[in-house]
Amino acid sequence: MAISSSRYAIWNNKGGVGKTFVSFVVATEYSRRHPEIKTVVIDMCPQANVSEILLGGNGSGSQQLEKLLATKPRKTVGGYFDQRVKSPHVRPRDPMSFVLDVAKINTQLPANMLLVAGDPSLEVQTQAMNQIAAQTLPPDAWANVHMWLIDLVESITDVFPKSVFFIDCNPSFSAYTEIALLAANRLIVPCTADGSSARAIDNLGRLLYGIGVPMYYKSANFALLARKHKLALPKIHAVPLNRSTQYDKKASKAFAAMYKEIKSRVTELQKKKPGSFSHSNLFIEIPDAHAVSVVASHEGRPLANVSPGSYDIHGVPAQLNKEPLERYKDAVGRLVESL
Repeated sequence: MAISSSRYAIWNNKGGVGKTFVSFVVATEYSRRHPEIKTVVIDMCPQANVSEILLGGNGSGSQQLEKLLATKPRKTVGGYFDQRVKSPHVRPRDPMSFVLDVAKINTQLPANMLLVAGDPSLEVQTQAMNQIAAQTLPPDAWANVHMWLIDLVESITDVFPKSVFFIDCNPSFSAYTEIALLAANRLIVPCTADGSSARAIDNLGRLLYGIGVPMYYKSANFALLARKHKLALPKIHAVPLNRSTQYDKKASKAFAAMYKEIKSRVTELQKKKPGSFSHSNLFIEIPDAHAVSVVASHEGRPLANVSPGSYDIHGVPAQLNKEPLERYKDAVGRLVESL
């Protein structure tokens, strides 16, 4: 395997940290700033929320997703995995047929964006993935299954050598999440100001890097299995401190206290796994998006195209003010600059 592109997985074992909206705004802003590079979003979450936003937002995006799910084969990551389940150890003939030129569907997006749409069937397919990966023959069955998304990424980079990937992951550490994380070489871990996010850093160390996993779980230790099959684990690149309540452009005391605990857990992880980090400036505070996320998600509109004003959201007026919008854009810009 030789992929030179940057591949970012957006993942946290805790739900509700805003990873989908972070995936959307970061991918679209990166794409806008780098028109010479193909920006590929791979939706590895069964809810397919980032796909719905990219396909046009709430309403029209949902309709577009339903069309993709109704095609035969489905033009989604689930359709791609259907073919892999049928022939687990052989690459499909035309993997690019599952890659959408999404800017032709949602013309608000930069023209250089591509999408591999999400699919609810991932939850069902994970059972088949586990069964195939557990087979004793061929001896590399586990590796073959866990390289399914790597194979797709390689196929895309064969066609578009100058590509960057953003993989939106589900919180659960199911087989499809393992596959998603192995397709990435860098990890973005959004956190919010709560104790669960702090504990999630410990969970990440345990689940992804095998820290503190008892030896009697050796056969199920993901990090050991990946190492056995010579599959590289992604390195942590950024820990966005998301949905921050700010005063005077700084996190409030309560939020700052929780962020301090999250930073402490990350520091401990760095001591235990110093080679598992790809960037020194990990933490970027991102203010609460408030109406920004509502407007951008509803209309499938990249952040650069969102302006202050009044918007109609399902018949209800929503006011978007200049100051919080500019503050949010500035924070996202700093995150994109770090990539």
